Amino acid sequence: MDESLYQLQLDYLMLAREMVLAGQEQKALFSLGLTPEAVGILKKLPAQKIREIARRECVAFTPRFNASYWSRYLLNEPPVDNKLACEYQARDLLMLISGSGNTA
Repeated sequence: MDESLYQLQLDYLMLAREMVLAGQEQKALFSLGLTPEAVGILKKLPAQKIREIARRECVAFTPRFNASYWSRYLLNEPPVDNKLACEYQARDLLMLISGSGNTA
C-alpha cells in the first residue's frame, strides 16, 4: 500500500475515533461525515484495529466532493496580494466547513 494513502486513512480514522471518544459525536458526524453506525463502531475499536483498517488497499472513508462547489474555484481569479489570498482561502474554508457553500 502507498504510504501516503495509509497515513491519510490513519489520520482520518484516528481523528474520528478521538472525537467520538471525547464526546464530540455531533461534530464528528458533521465535520467528518461519519454515520451514526460509524460512531458506534469507532467507540469500540482499539487503535490497533484502526491501523489494520488503514492498511487496506481501499479508502476506508468517503470524501465529500461536490463538483459544483469545487468548480467555482476554476471560475474565480486568485488575488495578486498574498495576504488577501490567505483571507480568501480562510473564508472559503469556513464556508465549506459551515456547509453554506456561498463563498461570495
